[in-house]
Amino acid sequence: MTMTTAGAGAFLAGALLCAGLAPAGAQSFPERPITMIVPFAAGGAADATGRILAESMSRALGKNVVVENVGGAGGATGSARVKNAQPDGYTIGLGHTGTLAAAVTVTPKLPHNPRADFAYLGVVAAAPNVIFVRKDFPAATAQEFIAVAQRKKSDITFGHSGNGAASHITCLLFFGLIKASPTYVPYRGFGQTVNDIIGGKIDGSCDLVASVSGQAQSGLVKALVVATKERSPTLPDVPSAVEAGIPEFQAETWTGLFAPANTPSPIRAILEKAVATALNDPEVAKRLSTIGARVPTPEERGDATMQKLVNSEIDRWADILNRAGFKPD
Repeated sequence: MTMTTAGAGAFLAGALLCAGLAPAGAQSFPERPITMIVPFAAGGAADATGRILAESMSRALGKNVVVENVGGAGGATGSARVKNAQPDGYTIGLGHTGTLAAAVTVTPKLPHNPRADFAYLGVVAAAPNVIFVRKDFPAATAQEFIAVAQRKKSDITFGHSGNGAASHITCLLFFGLIKASPTYVPYRGFGQTVNDIIGGKIDGSCDLVASVSGQAQSGLVKALVVATKERSPTLPDVPSAVEAGIPEFQAETWTGLFAPANTPSPIRAILEKAVATALNDPEVAKRLSTIGARVPTPEERGDATMQKLVNSEIDRWADILNRAGFKPD
């Protein structure tokens, strides 16, 4: 069948209209600022990552990408806000291993379904987690700590930022691997956790390298092992999980961006291009490195890659949490 030029134009316009977007809308997007929902309070690693990406994406898009912190329910409140937003590209969200994977097991009545409710724009950062303890804890190495933890069991106290937080699920993975069961102490956030570790009220935690690097470098806490195959450039003196003899201890927290599920493809393509432009910016890589994160490789990025990652990580963390005996509240 042969289609005339006019017919082809009409067909394209109709197709775009069926997708919820007129050609002019796609060509002019964005016409106003875009809101990036970060589902946590300002000041943490997720917030810093979002702001670094938002600044670079603003330049690429020619309109401001404004970070809005919507905390609550371990990230579920902000994520649901993105799910329920108009799918017009003007509301996007930031999520990570906790909110988009572990949360499915941690929160049975999660108000969003990470497998189906979002249009993924790509993974934007990856940051390792680290086991750290108070500076006077009687263990100088990971192996010495493991021996103490296996002996003292519930007498060891480890803090985390709430069920499903990176600090929580990393602890569950680590102690499950070494077959030890500490007493967990939940906090509202990292600041309170690390203050009580520095003050000697609890023994340690399992948070992001980005969050604790300053305290570790200044000697306020003792970092024991990084949950990756290789050492972190941010804490180069701390052994990797492989070097510490627990190679299965792999807990790199990935972070990605997403839009509501029905966001039209032309709008998603524009947003994805802005994300890619930001990730290719050496200044973005430099700024992420200062908070202990790295830019994902080209093979680790992309919308389809992130969708596959979310699906596989939901299954992986469900298995880890179930084997650890985790019971939702």
